[in-house]
Amino acid sequence: MKQNKLSVWSIIILVVTVISLILLVFSIVSTAIAMPTVMAAAKQAAEAEGAGEEAVKLAMNIAMGAVIAAVVISSIFSVLQIIGGFLFSLKGKWGVFCIVVAILGLAAAIFDLVNDISKKAGAMSISVSSITIAVNALMVVACFKHKQELN
Repeated sequence: MKQNKLSVWSIIILVVTVISLILLVFSIVSTAIAMPTVMAAAKQAAEAEGAGEEAVKLAMNIAMGAVIAAVVISSIFSVLQIIGGFLFSLKGKWGVFCIVVAILGLAAAIFDLVNDISKKAGAMSISVSSITIAVNALMVVACFKHKQELN
C-alpha cells in the first residue's frame, strides 16, 4: 500500500477540502450580507398584498427563517463533505463516504448553477456556483483516483 500522505491525489483532496471550507465560509458571509435584501423583499411583497403590520412582520420572520434553514442544511452537508475530505486525504479512511458525498456535492452544485441561471442571478452567484462545480468535479476525480491507489 502506498503512503497515504505522500499521494498526489491525497494532497489534491486536502487542497480541495480547504477550498470547500473557504467556499462554505464565503457562502455563510454572503448570506448574512444578503439578509437585509431578503427581509426588504418579504416586507414589500407582504405590503403589496395589503397585509397588516403583524402579517408583514410574520412574512419577514418566515423569510428569514427559510433562508437560515437553507443555509444550515447546506452547511451541514458541506461540513460532512469537508470532514470526509480531511479523513480520506490525511488518514486514507472513509473513502466510500468521501466519494458519495463528493458526487452528491457535484450534483447539488450543478443544480445551484442551473437554478442561478434560470432565475437570472447576479454574476457573483453564477461565478461562485461555477467555481463550486469545478471544485466538486476535481474532488470526485481525486477521490476515485485516491481510492484506486489505496486498493
